[in-house]
Parts: sequence; C-alpha cells; structure tokens
Amino acid sequence: MSHAPILAAAIALLAFTRAAVPDETTYYVGHHPKYVNITFESEADIENIVGTTNKAAGEIKADLAKGAGSVSITVPVASLKTGIDMRDEHLRSEMWLNAAKFPAITFASKKVEKGEGNTVKVTGDFSMHGVTKEITVTVEWKELPDEVVKKAKFPEGKWLKFTTKFEVKLSDFGVKIPEFVVGKVSDAWTVKMAMFAGTAKPEAEKK
Repeated sequence: MSHAPILAAAIALLAFTRAAVPDETTYYVGHHPKYVNITFESEADIENIVGTTNKAAGEIKADLAKGAGSVSITVPVASLKTGIDMRDEHLRSEMWLNAAKFPAITFASKKVEKGEGNTVKVTGDFSMHGVTKEITVTVEWKELPDEVVKKAKFPEGKWLKFTTKFEVKLSDFGVKIPEFVVGKVSDAWTVKMAMFAGTAKPEAEKK
C-alpha cells in the first residue's frame, strides 16, 4: 500500500495550518515608566487640566505587514496625576473615578483593520469606573530598527512604538461633575498615548 496519499494529505494540512495562523509578534507593555507616556487633558471655561501617568501593562500582538493583531492595555487609576495632590485625591475618590472600587482603566481590542500608511483602526472595549463602552481609535505603530534599539539601550529584543489620540466623555462612564467644579472641569477629556512595547517580558511578569 502506497503512503503517498497520506503524506500528501499531511503536507496539505500543515500548509493550511501555517496559512491560517497570522504571522504575529507578541510585544509587552510595562518594562519601565520611561517607556509609557499617557496624558489626559480637560479644557474648560475657567481652567485647563493636564494629567499624566507613566504606568501601564499589557500585551500587543501585531502583524505589521497585514495591519492585523490585538491590543490589551491596563492603566492603574491610582497612578493618574494632575500636578496638584488634593486634586489627585479628588480624582481617585468615590466622587470621581473611585480607585478603591474600580482600580483600573482597561482597553481590549475586538477588531483591528489596516489603515493608511503605518496606521490601523482598532475597535475594542474601553472600561472605566465600572462601565464598558466600545470605541474605535486610530493607532500608528511601527517596529523600531535594531540600531535604534541598541543606541537607545533598550532591553534586548524587538521593539514596537505606538501612538494614539482619542476623546473620553466622563458622563458616558457614569462620572458626574460636581456642581462646585462646573466650569473648571470638562466632561470631555482628550487622551494621548505614546508607548514602547518589547518582545521580552517585563521583569515583573517573569517572577
């Protein structure tokens, strides 16, 4: 009995399996605060507030050639700072984001579509203050050349830089602006993210 048909079928199955699996690379966020730069800004009639955080953790799977992949990011509410300690306490209090009950802001993608140039459109669930809403953001991502990684003294491995900008309305997530700060705080906040993600797992995840 010839084994040729069985061998041919096995080769065909292997080829199909390889073709069905995206050529994705996994990158990790959270190696060091200097690799995370997130700002959130409120422009109101009386006052402008600019907040920052350099803490985030997550995982990105990217096929840069196809503009495919997935994104999962977590930001601790306790890490958000606006430059004034008392205001930060209010931001984390039950009146605002309630960090004790809802300690993290998260985003998990559901769909990634290739856009123009080095951009992709990412649709996913954005969760804050116990409320989850679907949003779509445009993300620019690219892999850094090896010589740039070496010169910048990044940890070994491949590195990806990604940036995005989008708007979040506090009222969409059940956060009500108190009467005494109306005019000082806007319901709409502009969020900007610039992060580096590497193929090696952060030290915290290795332990």
